[in-house]
Amino acid sequence: MFRCAKNYGFIIAVSATIAVTVIICVFAATCSAATLDFETTFCFVCYRAPENSISAGSLSGTVSSYGGAGYILNHDGDYYVTVSCYYSQNDAETVCANLKRKELDCSVLVVTTEKYRLTNGYAKRNSKLYEGNLNTLNSLSRLAYDCANGLDTGEFSQGKANEVISAIRSGLSGLSAANTDNCFTDILKRLDTECDDRQGGFIYSKDMRYIQIAIADVIINAELS
Repeated sequence: MFRCAKNYGFIIAVSATIAVTVIICVFAATCSAATLDFETTFCFVCYRAPENSISAGSLSGTVSSYGGAGYILNHDGDYYVTVSCYYSQNDAETVCANLKRKELDCSVLVVTTEKYRLTNGYAKRNSKLYEGNLNTLNSLSRLAYDCANGLDTGEFSQGKANEVISAIRSGLSGLSAANTDNCFTDILKRLDTECDDRQGGFIYSKDMRYIQIAIADVIINAELS
């Protein structure tokens, strides 16, 4: 329903855990810089909640009912109920324009990450670990995006979709093993729960978009301590 970019195929799912393993292997180096550079852009088709998280929760159910992700994103103190997420603003604007023609008053929120503040000495010593975490999470987010597109086009079966979620969970498990007691520990557990909640039953593209945006949310709002 909200597909716009090309689907890169199921082979991405097979290679996901290998990519995670490679990234984890580069964690040995340390750095004393006060900031971590990690640039990526997310383009959300979304609705801005008019008041607070309660009104956002009500709107989330409505968005989900017509096939959107319905994930509630908190950005710069405002709540946004997301329909879908893209890596090109043009893709997001195209989908948004199509929805507006159906009298759905959505908009595009573009969020670009640049520098993350390393808030203490522990974070500075683990900057390479944290950079690896962000890179891996970005890859897993894109994996969920590809799967959502595949479900929309019919290229992905339910079996493949379940395998993709398993691959994402395997990637999260690899990250958890490398982040047993830091600012990512609880976040990774929450993401795994989000995946678990959507695995086993019938998987819709909106479920994969929800997972994609949940991971993107972690990247955007990461506080590196």
